[in-house]
Amino acid sequence: MKKRDLTNFLDSIAGSIEQKEINLFKSIIESSEITNFKDHEEFFHGVLYPFDQFIRGFVKSKIANNEDVVFIIKNQNYIEHNYARIIEQKEGSPCSADKSRTIIKCLLDYYKSGQEINFNYEQEYTYHLPKEVFKTHDHIIKFYEGLKHLWYGNNRKYLEALLIINESLKQ
Repeated sequence: MKKRDLTNFLDSIAGSIEQKEINLFKSIIESSEITNFKDHEEFFHGVLYPFDQFIRGFVKSKIANNEDVVFIIKNQNYIEHNYARIIEQKEGSPCSADKSRTIIKCLLDYYKSGQEINFNYEQEYTYHLPKEVFKTHDHIIKFYEGLKHLWYGNNRKYLEALLIINESLKQ
């Protein structure tokens, strides 16, 4: 794939993205010394890595200077889908997306402020709160840490978190 192809693609979707964002992405692509992406590594270094650095810098300067906040924002779909699948398996699919989005919001709040995750099951509406799994701060954090380590190729903490979740459901 050639750089020109990428900039032409960006031009074609300009209606759905603000022009200043298009210009930023084009400048990243055009500033790359690579003129033709012959393989996945050149594409990574010429396109994905600069975008990744932009997102990291944006999150750290505008949202929170915290590596976990950066990781959660950059990988929110991966994290949310993993929580949702466990919730679906343990509680069924109704409201599993609401529950996993609530968990993502709470994770971000925790890593921004240090405020421990503590769900209020006494409030009027609780459809967005997990009922059987991920009810405690410790279980939510352990599973998140497992997912983060799994993302980087280490499955030990992820498997340990799954064991803890399964053991807690047996009680």
